[in-house]
Amino acid sequence: MRKFFLLTLIVHLTCLNLLEAQNASVKGVITDTINRQQLHNTSISLLQVKDSVLVTFTRSGKNGDFETERVKPGSYLLMITMPTYADYYDKIDVAESKSTNLGSISLTLKSRLLAEVFVKQTIAAIRLKGDTVEFKADSFKVRQGASVEEMLRKLPGLQVDKDGNITAQGTKVEKILVDGEEFFGDDPTMATKNLQADAIDKVQVFDKKSDQAAFSGIDDGTKIKTINLTMKDDKKKGYFGKVELAGGPDNRWNNNLMLNSFRAKRKLSGYGIMSSTGKTGLNWDEREKFGASSNMQYDADGGYFYSSGGGDEFDSYGSFYGEGLPTSWSAGLQYSNKFNTDKQNVNGSYRYNKLNTEGGGSTLAQSILPDRQLFNREQRESFTTKQRHSANGTYEWNIDSFTSIKIVANGYVGDNRTFSSFTSEALNGKGNLINNSNRFTSSDGTNSSFNSNLLFRKRFKKAGRTISLTIDQQQRLTNNNGKLFAVNSFLSESSSFIAIDTTDQLKNNAISNHGYFSRISYTEPVLKNLFVELGAGIRVSNSDARRLSFDRGFNGKYDVLNDTFSNHYDFNVVTSSSGMTWRYNGKKLIISGGGDIAFSDFKQKDELNGTVLNYRFKNLFPRSNLTYKFNSNSRFSVGYNGNTRQPTIEQIQPIRDNTNPLNIAVGNPNLKQEFRHSFNANFNRYRVLQQRGFYLFSNYGFVSNAISYSEQTATAGDSIGKRTFQFINLNGNYNGNVGGDYNMKIKKLDINVGVGFSLNINHNNSIVNGRPNVTDNNAYGINFNLYKYKENKYDFHYSSNIRYNTSSSSINRLVETKYFTQMHNFGLNVTLPHRFEINSEVNAELRQKTSTFDQNNNVFLWNGFVGRKIFKNDKGSIRLQAYDILDQNRGYNRIINSNTIRENTYQSLRRYFMLSFVWNFSKTPGAMPGQ
Repeated sequence: MRKFFLLTLIVHLTCLNLLEAQNASVKGVITDTINRQQLHNTSISLLQVKDSVLVTFTRSGKNGDFETERVKPGSYLLMITMPTYADYYDKIDVAESKSTNLGSISLTLKSRLLAEVFVKQTIAAIRLKGDTVEFKADSFKVRQGASVEEMLRKLPGLQVDKDGNITAQGTKVEKILVDGEEFFGDDPTMATKNLQADAIDKVQVFDKKSDQAAFSGIDDGTKIKTINLTMKDDKKKGYFGKVELAGGPDNRWNNNLMLNSFRAKRKLSGYGIMSSTGKTGLNWDEREKFGASSNMQYDADGGYFYSSGGGDEFDSYGSFYGEGLPTSWSAGLQYSNKFNTDKQNVNGSYRYNKLNTEGGGSTLAQSILPDRQLFNREQRESFTTKQRHSANGTYEWNIDSFTSIKIVANGYVGDNRTFSSFTSEALNGKGNLINNSNRFTSSDGTNSSFNSNLLFRKRFKKAGRTISLTIDQQQRLTNNNGKLFAVNSFLSESSSFIAIDTTDQLKNNAISNHGYFSRISYTEPVLKNLFVELGAGIRVSNSDARRLSFDRGFNGKYDVLNDTFSNHYDFNVVTSSSGMTWRYNGKKLIISGGGDIAFSDFKQKDELNGTVLNYRFKNLFPRSNLTYKFNSNSRFSVGYNGNTRQPTIEQIQPIRDNTNPLNIAVGNPNLKQEFRHSFNANFNRYRVLQQRGFYLFSNYGFVSNAISYSEQTATAGDSIGKRTFQFINLNGNYNGNVGGDYNMKIKKLDINVGVGFSLNINHNNSIVNGRPNVTDNNAYGINFNLYKYKENKYDFHYSSNIRYNTSSSSINRLVETKYFTQMHNFGLNVTLPHRFEINSEVNAELRQKTSTFDQNNNVFLWNGFVGRKIFKNDKGSIRLQAYDILDQNRGYNRIINSNTIRENTYQSLRRYFMLSFVWNFSKTPGAMPGQ
């Protein structure tokens, strides 16, 4: 019995020793690096190395000491944080002992952080916070004086093309914010091109919800991909900016100034640009806004409104890429401030833009018909001048912790003038000429817009109970006068003359729209983590579209109204909507679902013909979304959204548009709305310690009653080759894309690498010469990028995108287009002794030839500079810059649209040299000496 007792005692003691060994502790003392004083209430966390999941957490005591208990043996990531101090990270090993004593751990003030202080911040280069991907800017090194755009090129999951267009996880980025606010209204180029990378603390990428969804927490289906740049605290004091003065032979010059003065919460910024090299400072929307044409659109609430649009002078980023040589002037002023303990917030800006372009280009088009092919060649020249004054403002007042009011207003006034000439010829499959045309157009017009929004929001004491009221006002006005003169000759299949047609007309287009919208929403908590939103709204839209054509009379004046190409149309639309959305907010699972139903009464009146068309639409807008969070760095989401799209005014107005007499568009007043079903899925995962991660995305949509078209191309008679088309409703259209990206850091080589893929499919139906036609356009792509940075030595990056494109039409399966396109970007910046530097960047665009498009359109655009840094901390430089060193640059794009494939080449900036002076200046209180 005694032996049994002793044996039991030994076993228990052994178990206790094992338990003690398995439950060790970590302790230490937190001190200040400068003052050597103990820091109390500091946050100490132990994270798992494999996935950064929190294991235990504590705070330091009054004497700066801390101890974590019941820690299992193993490797951990120690994270120590405290406001105003730099975060401290270290990897520690906990042995099977009672205590692991780390001794004294010193923290450094952010304002005093020196380069030799060892702080492992790159471990947290990327974090997932809710639905936001956050990048620590300092973890992605760039050269001194680099812009935000250069830094964005190096962030995993982001692609920035040569024109500055940004794509994040397969979706185009539409808005750039600075500290959560618009910077010069909706002009993202001012932030990405002019703010310095070293002023940015974090880059946050997310889907921006509507104000109502952000307030209530219940998704309404409205999202736009957004990047928010949060600035470093020490950069928000004093002033900073950039000056660039450059000039060279052949009348090339580029002068710009950006000045920012920040004090506390007041931000004041201004800029000015004068350039003949393509820099405009215009925003991503300028292509649609900086012009005179108009589109009629339909929003998710059933509202009917116009949005003005323009030509193709600007890409979606705002940099000039169109036909011709540009000369631009622009200036702007931005102000924002917070008052009354942040209860009131004001943000506003003014901008002026002027752009002159002169040049031309050519187009080769292949039209696939049921029994033949037609080819068209066109040469064109043009001159355009446009200018605009625009302003925007936001005022937000948080009356108390429960009530707030937000007012947003923006508008512009502008004018434009364009002169163009076109020479074209059409050939049949045998290469015989069947028609030719000489056409001249001119236009002179004005355009303006004013929009305002009032949002009233109120929370109640019961969490989740809210009410909000939205009132919108919209106004669009355009007025254009122009002339069209065209001489068209038609020939037989054997090229013998048949007929000639002459058009000489004066065009007058005037479009106005006034719209008002109001919606009230109420949210209520039903159960724990379960909420419901109820909403109702009404919209009124009154529009007037006048498009008149006058022939030249016997008196030489344009006073004979042409009924065929003239129309005056009135639109009066009243829409009422109501709906319900449910949302469940779990710890890991978030689900939302619901929708709206809208009733729209349309009245279309043809003022010239005296006809009236009344009809009613009942629209259902369903939506749902599911998000599952595996952990803080990994999540999956899937969603569905249903919405309608209404015809544009060009599609629906009963008028024949002969802007190009060989391509006549006929309006269809019986055209109905289409309904789009959209599905999306995304998966993100990032491992903090390993500095690697990946994302996958997919989108698929199919359309019921799709707005497609029917075209008729004359193949015989006295108008051979003339094309007439009208938009109609068809079923069977669908499109989708899937892609992903894997990125990692090779620590031994200190290189960041990313590789990805994409697949795009488009399946579209149409009617061609009376026969159903199905067109399949697909693209398969892979992309690769890497970059390496060595401080004060070199900065290197390389990216590539290779795509295989296919296109086929069912009306003629013998004609199928297949080709590769490649885009490669290589950049190198080398720092030499005596503060010299060499910069070189090559953009290679390779396009495979086809049987039809057999011209060599490969471009190797090589830019570079040799410079010397000047001033303290290399804030300035003098550079000899070279653009298009190989003199190969040419404008080019290939467009596949149903049964037509077009290849455009156009005049663009060619080789030039400039001597430039660049100065990145700053003065911030509290900064390190010399900054």
